[in-house]
Amino acid sequence: MNDYLRAVDWESLQGPYGPASDVPRLLQTLRSPDAVARGEAEEQLEDHLQHQGLVAEPAAAAAPYLIDLLADQTAPDRLAAYRLLRTIRNCVELYESPRPASDVPSLSELASQRSDWWLSRLQKSRRHGAYRRPATAPWHAAAYAAVRAGVPTYLEVLQDPDPDLRLGMAYLLAGFPQEWATMSPVLAQRLSVETDRAVAAEMCIAAGLAGQPSEGAIMDAVRRWRGNPDRLVHRAALIGLVRLLSAPDTALLAELSDCLMEPVQDWGSQAGAMANAVASALSGLTANSVPQLAGLLLERMRVPDPHRHDFLALRLLLGLAFPDGPLPDGTAFDDLSLLQQEVVRLVLHARLLTQGRMMLRAVGECNLPYTEEALAMWCAGQTPSAS
Repeated sequence: MNDYLRAVDWESLQGPYGPASDVPRLLQTLRSPDAVARGEAEEQLEDHLQHQGLVAEPAAAAAPYLIDLLADQTAPDRLAAYRLLRTIRNCVELYESPRPASDVPSLSELASQRSDWWLSRLQKSRRHGAYRRPATAPWHAAAYAAVRAGVPTYLEVLQDPDPDLRLGMAYLLAGFPQEWATMSPVLAQRLSVETDRAVAAEMCIAAGLAGQPSEGAIMDAVRRWRGNPDRLVHRAALIGLVRLLSAPDTALLAELSDCLMEPVQDWGSQAGAMANAVASALSGLTANSVPQLAGLLLERMRVPDPHRHDFLALRLLLGLAFPDGPLPDGTAFDDLSLLQQEVVRLVLHARLLTQGRMMLRAVGECNLPYTEEALAMWCAGQTPSAS
């Protein structure tokens, strides 16, 4: 890969602190036998490849070298390559869904549409003309494509004896749903023989985040882990199955709803990661594929818990109740469907609007009043408009 490093015009790539001229030297240092030197190089590379959580221009050019290092079984620390690839992938900001297009919008796509509507109504958008969803920056798209190009390598390394490497590969694969047809048989094979529970859980979650309705080996492999005595592994299998099943069963959705509604003190913890994975997997579904989910969420959200934050659940619930998007101006409470009325009552009675600004916006994105007083008056028929 030294020829590759020499072929890249690093001086023309602008990092957070200027030209990326130091990046090739730092990349080469990742192969040094000196652990201290490798650690310092990794730390400096992270600063070159992202800034304040957003990927930087040199990231796309660095990714092929990192993928090659990851594949090199003689390298002193392949996990360093994984960690930097993970940083690049996590810091990419995509405005387009990486999932293959579908005729029916997912709950996530419905949420994006409501957000676009909300932003189009802001005074700033009106002042500067019609709102347009931002396009993905070229260096973000290039970084995503560069890390995606490593999928064949990630699938090879998924067979590695080191469980930490297998765990990392499962995490990376979850970010590339376009590659499901390629990764599905490998995930199925690995899940059928995997002995490390943490790795199995991460692979099941990858199926839940990147998968689509499937039959055969991958379904059987994920089902093998449902009912595992390890609660984390069991729930990870449910996350995988909810995306693989064309019609998820009520018992599965009920357990995922329970997971989503458990209080999370630290969103960086394992419990927080699991709740986010559940929300991501469910948000990739369509409203008509899980008609029972709205009732399950309503039932749980009606029971208050001061230690719980209901934003993830409410966003899903709003997509289920308002699949046609924001209400037309002038809509009255009596014009709502029974499900929509139940959701509005829940917002009031559970005092969800007191849980922070994200809740206010989530409700406002449906063109509902988003203060408690205004919403109560509207429900009582005392306001002429839902705006």
